[in-house]
Amino acid sequence: MAPARNDQDPRPCGLYRTILSLPGHEDAVPAQRLVYFHNHSERGGPVVLLPESNTNNKWRFQGAGLPANDEAFIAAMEPLKPEGLYRVREHFHPDGARVVPAGALAQLGYNRRADPILFFPQPVSGENAIAFPAKGMSIPPAVYALLDRIDLRGPHEPKRLH
Repeated sequence: MAPARNDQDPRPCGLYRTILSLPGHEDAVPAQRLVYFHNHSERGGPVVLLPESNTNNKWRFQGAGLPANDEAFIAAMEPLKPEGLYRVREHFHPDGARVVPAGALAQLGYNRRADPILFFPQPVSGENAIAFPAKGMSIPPAVYALLDRIDLRGPHEPKRLH
């Protein structure tokens, strides 16, 4: 459910799932579509950007946005977690034979319908590295709520040594 809006405090820029189609652009932006919303633009008003291509489970969005001035459309959009690395807070069972343990590292991505997908790292043979596969696991809302974002920037910028 989308949070309540205050016209003095516009929705933040970020990833959303459309709940309604965008008036005037119903074919391009139907309901249940992944979009990047900007509450500002060079034209002054809010815009939505559509996914263009996906590389390494991360979407690149179109450069030109479609005007999104309809208050009902904006208010109905469902905010999504940013794409990136997450820690699974509690274990879950994706099926009867497997378990994903608490603390597991996962990459969060989405398909064009804005369905969340988890990608689990695999070791790279002969390397001291991991890689995330192109195929992931669709997850239900209960699992989506168990994801804690990992900030790789750390608590502060590194200091220079003298």
